Amino acid sequence: MNRNPRVIRTVLAAVVLASAAGLIVAATLPAAAALGADDITKILDQAEQAAKKEESLLRVNAEGKKQPTRMHIIVVDRGGRVVGQRSMADAWVGSIAIARSKAYTAVAFSSNENALTTRTLGPLTQPGGPLWNIGNSNLAEGGLIEFPGGMPLYHNGELVGAIGVSGDGVDQDEKVAEAGAKGFEAPKAIRVDTVTNNGVPYTK
Repeated sequence: MNRNPRVIRTVLAAVVLASAAGLIVAATLPAAAALGADDITKILDQAEQAAKKEESLLRVNAEGKKQPTRMHIIVVDRGGRVVGQRSMADAWVGSIAIARSKAYTAVAFSSNENALTTRTLGPLTQPGGPLWNIGNSNLAEGGLIEFPGGMPLYHNGELVGAIGVSGDGVDQDEKVAEAGAKGFEAPKAIRVDTVTNNGVPYTK
């Protein structure tokens, strides 16, 4: 083995220079947009307030009077990781997994250049559709959802995460998700309804 001190010093110097160059490049790259703690709280608060005002499709009290919705609200980051959750009292336990999957679906198939919602996937995943059978993918992530209630979140035109809501009818879920996403909407130009000239829905 060659243990020439001059060779070793040369190699070490090259490694140091390469590392320094990498640090300089990394320092000059703009930081990726991300949801902050205040953003997450705002999204959850907005959604919960909307849920309290939204009339349930299915819930009534003992006198048969319509009641407001009770939702599970989940926020994920750009990588699909859960970063916020709000579960209202008496919300369906089964909706926790659905809300998470709605949020994951919305962020997994949106980008800085396109915005899809879980409502979008409904028509696109029908037999013969361009995303037919996509529902069989991402099973390790809990699967995908192809009905309303999941929406991507944007900040300054960049995808930063998504919100998923479940606990009532899908239209009610979507209304609450829209309220939660207020201030974090996708740029209109990249929304699927804009791109397809309203051929594919974004929301109802």
